[in-house]
Amino acid sequence: MSDDHDDDAPTALALRRPDIPTDLNELAARKSEAIEIIDARAAVLATLRKAAIRATAPEDWILFKAPDEHGGQIVAYLQDCGADRVRDLYGIEIENVSTPEKIATTDPKVFHYIVRADGFCKLTRQRVEAIEGGRSSTEDFCREKTGVDLELAVRKAARANLDGGITRELAGLKSVPLDELRAVWDGTSKKIENCRKGRGFGTGDERRGAEAIDADLVPPKCHLCRKDMQLRRGSKGPFYSCPDYKDHGREGRTWDLDKWRARPESKRPTTAETPENSTTNHATPPTTAPSKVATELSADDVFGSKG
Repeated sequence: MSDDHDDDAPTALALRRPDIPTDLNELAARKSEAIEIIDARAAVLATLRKAAIRATAPEDWILFKAPDEHGGQIVAYLQDCGADRVRDLYGIEIENVSTPEKIATTDPKVFHYIVRADGFCKLTRQRVEAIEGGRSSTEDFCREKTGVDLELAVRKAARANLDGGITRELAGLKSVPLDELRAVWDGTSKKIENCRKGRGFGTGDERRGAEAIDADLVPPKCHLCRKDMQLRRGSKGPFYSCPDYKDHGREGRTWDLDKWRARPESKRPTTAETPENSTTNHATPPTTAPSKVATELSADDVFGSKG
C-alpha cells in the first residue's frame, strides 16, 4: 500500500528543525501535526536567540533612542565584537569575500575601506548576498596610527564590520528591544546601564562626557551665525565648532579647547562677578586665529549610520 507522502519527504520530526525546507502545502498535508511543527520551530529559534543574547556582554551593545515625538523607544544594536560571540551559535558562514576596496580623499590621511561578501546560516538555511562592511581612517581606533599600521587597522576593521553585518542580518540582532535584553539578562550581573549610548542620547561629545571638561568655560560663538559653538573630540584633542559647521563649509572656524581656555573671554563669571558688574571682555573672538573646519566625509556619511 502506498503512503500519502513520498519516500524522500521529511518526517514530522525532521520538519521541527528550522534547517529543513518546507512550505504551506507540506504543512497542510501534515494536518494535525502542522501546528506542533510550527511551534517546535519557533521554540528552537526563540531558545537560540536567548542563548545568543546571553552570550554577549553589555559592552557589546549600543543603545539608540527614537525622538520623543516619535515615541522615544529604545533599541539595542549588536556591535561587531558581540557578533563574534554569537556567530558559531547560529552556524553562520562568511563566503565569497571580496578584495578590500580603498576609497581615497584629497587628504592622504583620510581614506575608507569597503569589503563585500555573502553569508549563509546553516541553522535556518537563509542566505544574504553582497553585504558591505567598511571603516574609516578618521575613527577613534586609528588614533596615533600612521602609514602601514593605519592601513592595516582600517582594513581589519572593515572586515570585522562586514562579518558583524552579515551576522546581525542572519541572526536578526540589528534592533533588539530594550525589554528583551533586560529580560534575558535578568538574574545575571549584566546591566543595561553598562551598554554604550548612541544616537538619541545627546551629542556624541555629551555621551562621552565632553561637556564636563569645559564646564568652567563660556563657549566661543560662531563668527558666521553667532551660535554657541559645541565641544567635540578630534584625533588631536577636544575642539569647538559650530553646530551648523556643515552649512558653513570652508568659511567655518574651529577653536582648540586649550587655546580657547587661555583667552580671558572664555572664563565664566564667578558668583561675586555677575554679568551686570563684570568687566570681563566677552568680545567676539577674532576670525583669523582658529583653523578652518575640515570638509572630510565621516564614517556615517560613507557607510550610513548604525541602527
